[in-house]
Amino acid sequence: MNKIKKILVATAIIMGAWVVAPAQSLVRPKPLKQGDKIAIISPASACKASYVADACEVLRQWGYNPVIGSHALGKHGSFAGTIEERKSDLLKALTDPEIKAILCSRGGYGSVQELCEIDRNIFAKYPKWLIGYSDITALHGAITSQGVMSLHAPMCEHIAKFEGADSCSIVLRNILAGTMPHYKVAADMRNRHGQASGLLLGGNLALLNSFTASPIDMLSCYANRDVILFVEDVGESLERLNRLFYTLRINGTFDRIKGLIVGSFSDVAYTPDFAHVYDMIESIVSVYNFPVAYGFPVGHTDANFPMPEGAWVTLTVDADGAELAF
Repeated sequence: MNKIKKILVATAIIMGAWVVAPAQSLVRPKPLKQGDKIAIISPASACKASYVADACEVLRQWGYNPVIGSHALGKHGSFAGTIEERKSDLLKALTDPEIKAILCSRGGYGSVQELCEIDRNIFAKYPKWLIGYSDITALHGAITSQGVMSLHAPMCEHIAKFEGADSCSIVLRNILAGTMPHYKVAADMRNRHGQASGLLLGGNLALLNSFTASPIDMLSCYANRDVILFVEDVGESLERLNRLFYTLRINGTFDRIKGLIVGSFSDVAYTPDFAHVYDMIESIVSVYNFPVAYGFPVGHTDANFPMPEGAWVTLTVDADGAELAF
């Protein structure tokens, strides 16, 4: 908790009630009410049953009614179930009118498998908050590409670990109830100052690169819109991260975006080329003029603050740090 408090200077709540999203934003799912049902599904890797059980208890304390998917606790190899089973849980959660939001139990890998088997237009027909990160970036891509906001945020393990009482979980709870956040983050010496507005899009860097030019490539889908990009990753070598960032440069992403938010890059296997992954990123984006905020608390760490994908935001980076206003 102390680490999170040091990273995030302030998490100010700027809206006390749900309001209609601005015209620039994608469709925002409706806020939840007390007693609403939240489905828990496992679209990728298998999840520990204890994480799901403990997260369910937190959701009940928040006043919601958790509904565990039929295959959410399953196991098929490293996956939570077969493609058909995981697809079934996803479609059930989407189309059931009593389910008001969907919490993914964990990431891992495999979410894209279901996306190859369904009509992705379904996300526009049933706009609901889908919550998760890491491999769930694939689902965020599919949902935002259909014009609906999605929620890059902690999943069952995090919620269970902190019993829903940490800052990240509290912000998640507030977003579900209709209150958007306002983030202020301490300055990083590598930050590039400036201000820009656009659609907030992004997530796991490896996933974003994997789906380049596909129907779930959110960055290509909104190539004609102003975008604030956020990225994070875990367990990648510096060499691979270098390739991934250069892919964003050579495919024109960095030519189009209006601002860059650099989250956590944890468990990096370093080479002698750079002392820190942020130094490597700085060397690649130095030829551009958009504002850059390093050290933003999002990624595979305890400081993983919710980022509503497809929301219209203003990023301000100055000597005091970085501010992200929704």
